[in-house]
Amino acid sequence: MPFHRISQWTGGFFKDTSLTKIGLEIHLGHQGKPCPEVTDDWYNTDDEGDNFAEGQWVPLVNDPWTTTVVDTSGVHSLMIRFCWCTSALGPNMQLFEIGLFPASFTSPKTAFTFAVLDDFLLDNLECGTSAMNYYSKLRRITSSVFPHLVPDRYRELMRVGRQWRQLKQLKWHGFSHEKQKPKAGELALFCPACPQARVNINLAERNVSNPAWLYSKSLVMDGNFKAKHMFPANPTDEVALTDGLGFMVGDGRYKLHLAEAQDIVHRSDCNNHRAVNQANTSRHNLEATGIGGCACARHGCFVPHSMVDFQKGERQMNMDYALCQALGYNTDGIDRALTFIDINCMEVIPGIGLWHVHGHQDKCYVRYASNFITGTARIDGEIMETLWAPLNIISPSARGMSTPHRKECLDFQMNDCNFMKMIQMSKFLCRKFKEATADDDTLVKWEAEAAAAQDDRLKNPSAMDIYEVKMTKAPTRKQQELHLLTRQARWPAGEIHRGAATWLASGITLEEAQVVLLIDVKKLGRRPTDAQKLAIARRHDRLQGQIDEFVRVTVTFLGDQLDEYDKLDLMTMMLDAAELDSAGSSSDDPDRPDDKDQYDTPVKFTPETLVIPLPSNIGIERCAEWGVTDLVLQEISLREGQANDALHAIRVNLADKAVLFRTTVRSAKSQARSTRAWARVHSVDKILHLNVQMYSKCRSQLIHLGADDLLVKLRPLEKADLKATTVMADPNARSQRNSTLAWFWSIDVQGDSTSNDWMNEFYCVHWLRTLALHDR
Repeated sequence: MPFHRISQWTGGFFKDTSLTKIGLEIHLGHQGKPCPEVTDDWYNTDDEGDNFAEGQWVPLVNDPWTTTVVDTSGVHSLMIRFCWCTSALGPNMQLFEIGLFPASFTSPKTAFTFAVLDDFLLDNLECGTSAMNYYSKLRRITSSVFPHLVPDRYRELMRVGRQWRQLKQLKWHGFSHEKQKPKAGELALFCPACPQARVNINLAERNVSNPAWLYSKSLVMDGNFKAKHMFPANPTDEVALTDGLGFMVGDGRYKLHLAEAQDIVHRSDCNNHRAVNQANTSRHNLEATGIGGCACARHGCFVPHSMVDFQKGERQMNMDYALCQALGYNTDGIDRALTFIDINCMEVIPGIGLWHVHGHQDKCYVRYASNFITGTARIDGEIMETLWAPLNIISPSARGMSTPHRKECLDFQMNDCNFMKMIQMSKFLCRKFKEATADDDTLVKWEAEAAAAQDDRLKNPSAMDIYEVKMTKAPTRKQQELHLLTRQARWPAGEIHRGAATWLASGITLEEAQVVLLIDVKKLGRRPTDAQKLAIARRHDRLQGQIDEFVRVTVTFLGDQLDEYDKLDLMTMMLDAAELDSAGSSSDDPDRPDDKDQYDTPVKFTPETLVIPLPSNIGIERCAEWGVTDLVLQEISLREGQANDALHAIRVNLADKAVLFRTTVRSAKSQARSTRAWARVHSVDKILHLNVQMYSKCRSQLIHLGADDLLVKLRPLEKADLKATTVMADPNARSQRNSTLAWFWSIDVQGDSTSNDWMNEFYCVHWLRTLALHDR
């Protein structure tokens, strides 16, 4: 069609004009030639044309002979001559043949190109463009200076747009060339991955050994209170084109249900949850306060013929009808369904979405959250919250539409949403399957181990231990020392230094005392009081005496070689800044002053910086030369117990800190309570900081001892590992479904549970959560 704009030379400049003004005529029915039945005096007396001012800025023709054609390039006035032969089609059908949709089927004077109708529907889907805004854009394309002079075809666009939308849906769903009429929900797409009888599953071939969840539907229900609708101005003039054929339910049966159903007023006991309590709030100027319905919980596709209008709010009578319609869509033979709705705690329905469940009481979480329901898979139950987003774009423009027009717009939007899900679902599911599957080499190894265990289980029942978690209690330092002392009785004399375990343990204790004293000295600041100086001096004197006694006994185990080893006199065990700040623990200490404010202690008398003559400080090469290799092995054993003790203290203090934040700090409503709560947190923080330093020092000594196998298990502490996260104290909190704990939480489960009742409950809860995740 000739829709291009032209300019005409006037002798002095180019003036905008149109092809019609220079004599272009379009003849239909005779291959572009004039119809012989058309006379020059033919005139349509039913329409005098548009009354608009012609001019150089409006390239249209004000002539009753012209037909107004709306295209993506703007509004055009074309001289279209119809064929009036006796065997010719009607004018409307002649327009259809050349790709024009007439605004009227009797005496068409306005037509829309198929391209502009497709563009309008696409703009409405992607951008939420209303018919008024879209036609306003076309008027400005036609005349950027005087768009108000372009003929107004806004009402015609709305009417033709509805008809074009209906024809598109009939064509897409296979009803364009058939006489049968579509049934409820047949002009809508649905999820191809969810089980549908006679669509993607054959229940006649169902195996009884298959799990029940394989043939069950997972539905999520929710309401959207932004999709409001006002009362229509002329309800008797409304015409429904696709009533109940898409996602919105049929109007007649739904109103009959509302008239017969009893409106029971529910009051929810759940805190911070207002969906039910506000359900009886009336809106006198609104016919519908919102919409609600169902979608598949795993893939987020709207269920056809299951969307309903709300009259007062998210009442149970509305959602019951939506659920019944959803359960009746392609479910013949499917006898199991799982539903999620944010008000399920009031009904005997098993699930609540993870987002809404946190607005309920704490007990609702473990009772109704999808995390603890077998067979639900990895879903959150809140996928409809994301589906409302595209609908909310068109909700403002649909607010004042007629009731059938609004439903058709919502149907078209939901159908497009399901279509976009379908075309991307295969790629999405393949990616999820790849993420959930281990690499091929690992799978082969696991399968081989499982097969070997099954073959050997009759002869060697212990082969099945690969299915059991091998977790034993981590030995403490006292247990390691006791083990070494007990073992001495079974070793021949001369192969092991008797009493060395106690001597090494006392040396490790002295190192721990040095770390404690060094931290306290660094906290004093630059101007300590006399009392603080005196307390530190007394601790210096006591520690120096203990070190002297330890060195005196050292000769018994190391011999006279120690006196010749002058390197110890030049060494100090001063913890450098990097070691003090390891894992970020020192920076987290609330009482630590800046380095520039540290107390300058006399260098001549600082026993906390002296090196204790232990094998880890002497070196494994020197110990081998002196023939005391057994002392290295014994110290490694004691260091392992020391590390286990430090990690146990770190776990307990982190758990206590998390509980304090949840039960004390967050609930403090006054400054006095907040101050006391933070004082308790700082007290726990000090102990945590000390144990982190103990562990860091112990791991550093294990490196000197060459305990590489042990260091694989005892990893360095990172700053992120020492955060008291919510998952420790409140597993029911939001966003904790996939949260994982630091590596050291799984080292000594049995030991922590035995010594601390709270930790026993803590591990029990997290074990149950992991089991529930596996069962899903």
